[in-house]
Order: sequence, then structure tokens, then C-alpha cells
Amino acid sequence: MSYSSDLKDQIVVSDIKSKCCAGAELSALILMNGDNTFVSKDKQFIRRINALVSKAKHLNINKRLFKRIDKKGNDCWGIEVSVGAEFDLDQVYKNFCCSNAFFKGCFLYSGYIADPEKASRAELSFKNSVPADFCKKHMHRCGISYNTTNKSGKEVLYIKSVNSVSDFLAHIGAVGAMLEFENRNIIKKANSDANRMMNCDNANLDKSVAAAARQSEMLSEFIKTAKFETLPEQLKEIAVLRVNNDSLSLKELGMLVTPVLSKSGVAHRLKKIEDIINHSKENF
Repeated sequence: MSYSSDLKDQIVVSDIKSKCCAGAELSALILMNGDNTFVSKDKQFIRRINALVSKAKHLNINKRLFKRIDKKGNDCWGIEVSVGAEFDLDQVYKNFCCSNAFFKGCFLYSGYIADPEKASRAELSFKNSVPADFCKKHMHRCGISYNTTNKSGKEVLYIKSVNSVSDFLAHIGAVGAMLEFENRNIIKKANSDANRMMNCDNANLDKSVAAAARQSEMLSEFIKTAKFETLPEQLKEIAVLRVNNDSLSLKELGMLVTPVLSKSGVAHRLKKIEDIINHSKENF
């Protein structure tokens, strides 16, 4: 079972909080379906619609439940919904909580949430523009960032940012999934940061090793020259230490100097010797 399917199984049996939200969620399902008759192999989905109709009695909605056998001999359940004049979309969504209920209905019908282990993404697919336009309106109302595209002739509203996907999960009432989603993304980010730091440390180590090898080779030749003997004792000391300890870092090399020398101090002395060597070559 996919992550989205498992999430829908949790939502489809969730509590219906109020009659206004029942009307909003039901209207989303009817708009998404494009028809008042629903047929599904998922009995829980039909039960959800039946419960929404029962809760939204104030909208004067009638229903007819039925059962069918499809061409393959599988049981299918259905419900036919007929709405009265009270089913006014402008009135259905007058409360802020109804936006959440509308999102929930859209998601149950044709929504998708990527597994938190993968790149964050939520999608709602629409067969016609009416529910798509309503959904965009309520996304703006709730401050959820989204983009749109087309797939197989359907308009798809999708959410990519981690924060927006998390917000969307909270709006459709999937608080447990939201917490799990955020927790997994925190772990992913921590692992990513750790890997990046390790790669950075490895790269810096490679640079340090290469620099130490280059310095050691250069100083080994320079120590044999008469020019080396003219250097101040502190420069000769660090040159000999570098040649004899080419695997040590600058900080470790500084610990061998008396008194102890800082990393920047070691770097400064080695740079000074290198400048002297280069200057000697230019004047040779």
C-alpha cells in the first residue's frame, strides 16, 4: 500500500467535526466527481459520503445507497446524492474551517502525498476547472504556496516546499502524518548537513595533505642551500619541523614549537619562507 493510500484510509474514518464542514467536504467530493453518483470498491469511502450527508442535514440533501457487481464479479458500493437549493457554495464555505474540509474532500477523491523519505510533494488532480478554482481560492485563503501543471488533460495543483506540504497535512486533519513528515525531514536535513560537513572536512583534509607534501618537498631542497643558513632561527625551526612531520596539520605543527605557536602563526612563517624561496628563484 502506498503512503497516500494509507493516509486516505486514516482520513476517511476520521471524525466529521461540524455540519458546516460536512457540507464543505461533501461539495468538494461532488465537484471533483462531476456527478452526484459515487461508485467505489472502497466501502469506507461510500460510508464517508453517507456520513457527510447525514451530518449536513441543514442543506436538505437526499441520498440513495446501492450495491453493484462489476464486470469482473467484484462487489461495488454506491451512493446517489441529490442536493436542494440550500446547497449554495458561497454559503457552504463561509467559515474558515470549511476550507480545511474542502481540501480534505479533494484529497480523498484524487490527492497524492509523496512518502516523507522522498522529495516533499503534495498533489490534487482536477477533472474540471470548478473545483480547481475553488481550491486555489482556499489555498490563498490559508496561505499555502502552490503551483499548477497539466497531466493527461487534467489540471494538477502541486505543493513542493516542505513547510507548505506540512501545512497542507495539518489543514486536512492529518496531524499525525504532519508530525511524522516533519520528523523525517528533520532527520533527512540532519543527515544531509552531516554528510556535507564530512565531505567538506575531507576536502579540507585533502587540501591540507597536498599543501603539506608540497611544502615539505620545497623545503627539503631549500634546507640544502646556503640561503637557508641565513634565515632567522624561528624560520629554520619551522622549516625543519615541516620536513620531518609532513603528515601533521598546521595546528599540530605549532604544538611542537617552543613556545607553542598558533595555526595562523605557523602558516605565516611557512608563507614567509616560501616568499624568500620564490624571491631567490626570481633573482637567480
